[in-house]
Amino acid sequence: MTKLTLAKNFGSVTEKSIDSQSLLEMVNAARKECGEPMVRNNKFLEKIEDELEGEFYTKSAKPSGSSGGRPIDVIGMTIKQALRVAARESKAVRRSLVDKLEAMHEAHITSGKSVTGLVEYRKARTLKMTVEAVTNLFDLMPHLAPEAKQVAAASLINPIAGFDAIPLPVMEEIHYTAREVGKMLDVSANKIGRIANKHSLKTEEFGKFFLDKSAHSDKQVEAFRYNTNGVEALRYLIHGADVA
Repeated sequence: MTKLTLAKNFGSVTEKSIDSQSLLEMVNAARKECGEPMVRNNKFLEKIEDELEGEFYTKSAKPSGSSGGRPIDVIGMTIKQALRVAARESKAVRRSLVDKLEAMHEAHITSGKSVTGLVEYRKARTLKMTVEAVTNLFDLMPHLAPEAKQVAAASLINPIAGFDAIPLPVMEEIHYTAREVGKMLDVSANKIGRIANKHSLKTEEFGKFFLDKSAHSDKQVEAFRYNTNGVEALRYLIHGADVA
């Protein structure tokens, strides 16, 4: 398998990483299986630096495994870069290395978790910002019914979480908009609103506040919806007494 083939097969792998010590262990294990001599760390680092010349990678010093030993240099690279380093080995060693690196790639896909944790960090950060935005929204709309808050939170948070972190509420009672009530009573929605405000009907006894789109913009606003008691109260006020 050539370097060109390796790059083509794994060109999309950019977040997974491996350090030179781990790769060296894999290289030497493959060399041993193929009856080839082991490679020393300093020579292996020279090969990596030559292959990755002009590219971004990290290099740091880590304590030696032996007691009192000098620190050793370790290079951090992407799996894509590691595959190119592996391509410089003999055909037999390269085949074994590529199999192992491909297995790491498949395990990453199966687990659904990135090695660097960057994907998970971004998701957690987005989720945190969304929760804060929802909280701020509710602060601006203190009259919203608990069910309305639950629906709004679920619609915003669940898609990011990837599961039903906030379940949708079970609506046990039907609520009607002012327009719907107006059609029932053969009056305008504005008249329904005026009567409800005049007689203080916008309470839990007669309905609840829900999120709704503003009639004059794309903003989300609090809108009162009437339950059966609210509809009957309005019916009495409109048709049972001359208060319109």
